[in-house]
Amino acid sequence: MAEKIIEDSYRYAIKNAFSHNSKADASAVVGKIIALHKGTDIKKAMPAIMEAVRKVNSMSPAEIEKEYKKFEDGYELKPKPKREGLPTLDFAEKGEKIITRFAPNPSGVMHLGHARQAILSHDLAKKYCGKFFLRVDDTDPKTKVPIEKGEELVLQDLEWLDAKPDETYRASDRFELYYDYMKKIVEMEKAYVCTCNNEEWKKKKAKGIACACRDIPKKENLEKLEKMLKHEYKEGTAVLRIKTDIQHKDPSIRDWWAAKIVDNPQHPKATNTHLWPSYNFASAIDDHELGITLIIRGQEHAQNAEKQKYLYQYFGWKYPHAIHTGRIKSDIGLLSKSKINELMKKKDFLGYSDPRLGTLLALKRRGFQPEAIREIIIEIGLKTSDTTIEFKKLADLNKKFVASAERIAFLTEPIRLDVGFSQKIIAEIDGKEFELKQGSQTFLVDKTELEKIEIGKIARIRNAYNVRIVKKDPLQAFAECLGKGPGEFPVIHWLIEEQSIDTEIWTPKGMIAGFVDNKIIDKKTGEIVYLEKFGYCRIDQLKENKATLFWAHQ
Repeated sequence: MAEKIIEDSYRYAIKNAFSHNSKADASAVVGKIIALHKGTDIKKAMPAIMEAVRKVNSMSPAEIEKEYKKFEDGYELKPKPKREGLPTLDFAEKGEKIITRFAPNPSGVMHLGHARQAILSHDLAKKYCGKFFLRVDDTDPKTKVPIEKGEELVLQDLEWLDAKPDETYRASDRFELYYDYMKKIVEMEKAYVCTCNNEEWKKKKAKGIACACRDIPKKENLEKLEKMLKHEYKEGTAVLRIKTDIQHKDPSIRDWWAAKIVDNPQHPKATNTHLWPSYNFASAIDDHELGITLIIRGQEHAQNAEKQKYLYQYFGWKYPHAIHTGRIKSDIGLLSKSKINELMKKKDFLGYSDPRLGTLLALKRRGFQPEAIREIIIEIGLKTSDTTIEFKKLADLNKKFVASAERIAFLTEPIRLDVGFSQKIIAEIDGKEFELKQGSQTFLVDKTELEKIEIGKIARIRNAYNVRIVKKDPLQAFAECLGKGPGEFPVIHWLIEEQSIDTEIWTPKGMIAGFVDNKIIDKKTGEIVYLEKFGYCRIDQLKENKATLFWAHQ
C-alpha cells in the first residue's frame, strides 16, 4: 500500500501540473489520494505526497509533458507491464559467465532480506547456466560472533528455499590466503601498518591529513606486519590500512582498515587466530579468488564496493557486476536483534523459530511455504528502492499452496451445552461422522458464540438440529431439542468431548489453548490444517491426548 501511494502521488502531481500549465498543487494530490485509498491515515501519507509534489515542481515543462504522455486518454498513466519471472541481465545475455555468491554472517539466522539475495543470486546463476556459491562471512570475532550452528541453519534455510549452493566456503578457513594478500599489498606499497593512537588517527582522517605511518619504508612495514601476525602487537596498537585518497569526499573510504589484532577472539573455530581481516578485505579477495562475476547485496554495501575497488585496481583485477537492492521492510515479525535478545530472557521464548519473529525459521514453523516466499521475492526482483512485504500479501500468496489443507473443528473457549429431548442422528462435520445420542446429548461449544444467544431463543447445532436455549451458567448451558425444522437461526459450532483432544496454538500474540477434533491424530507433524473459524496452522507436535500447532494466517 505504501508503494502504491508513492506511485499515485507522483502520477497525480504530474497530471495536476500539466493540466494547469503550472506547479503541482499539493492539496489536489491529497484529495486524489484520499479518494483512491479510503481509510488511509493521510498524516502518514503526507511525506510521500509532498516528496512527489517537490519532485514534479523541480521538473521542466518539457519533462512534465513527456511524463504526462504516458497517460492513457490524457488521464491515467499507462500501467507498466508486469515483469514475469527473473530479470534479464544484459551482460549475461551477451555471453558473460555468471557466478554468484551469497555471503551471510552466521551471527544470526536468515530473514526475508537474506532470502531475496539468496534466491535471486541462485536463480540468476541457474538461468544463465552458471554457479552459485555460499560464502560464510565469519571473520568478526567480537561484535558479530557466530551463533551455535549458525552455518548449519543457513544451509537448512537455503535448501528449504530451493537455493542450495553448488559449493560452500568459510572465511575463517581462508586466513592464510588473506595473509598472503596482506603481504603482497604491503610489498606493493599500497598498504601500511598504522600504530597511531586511534583517536588521533580519527581526527587526522576527518581533516584529510595522512599520519606519519603512511610513509614509512616498505621494509619496516613488512616487519610490522610480521609482528602483527606473531601477535607481538596487542589489540588496539596496530592496524593494517589500505592506501586510498586521504581526502576522499567520503571519510569512511579514507585509508580504510584491512586487518586488526584481536587478543581474545570469541569464535567457535578460530580462538587462536589473532590477526583478523576486515569484511571488505576478505570479501574482495574471496570474490576474486572464487571468480564471482555478479554480486547482489543491499544498498548499505554500496559504500563497501567503493572501498573494495581500490584492491581490485591495485591488483589489476576486474570488479564484478554489483547490484545493490533496497531494504525489505515487513510487518511479519521482529527482526531487531536487541528486541530478540529481550525475548530470549522470557521463559516462553521458542528460539529463532518463535512466531513473534520474522525469521525464515519462524515462517517455516508457522506453515508458510517456500513457494510463496520465492514468488514474492522474484516479483520484487532487483529494485534499488526500499520495498515493503505486507503480511496480508504474503498470506494471500501462501493460500495458493495450502488451499487443500483439511478442515478440522476447533474451539478456543469451550463450555458444555446439554441438550435434552435430543434425537438420535448421524451428523457429519468436515468428513467425519458423529453419532448423536437420543434423550440427552452433551456438546462442547464456543462460549463467545453461545453468549450471543439469549435464553429462550433458537439456534442451530451445526449439521444436526435446532435447539432452544433454556438456561446458561458460567461453565455450562442447557437447551432442548426442536428437531430439524426450517428457519434462519444462528449456528453453533461444536465438538464431542470424548472425540476431541487438548490443543495449544502458538501465535505472534501468544499461546491459545482449546480443543480440536481428535482426527488430527491421524495427521503428520509438519502438515498444514485449516482450523474452523481460526485459520491455517502447521502441526508442530502430536501426542496421544494433545496437539501443538503454529498459526500461519486466516
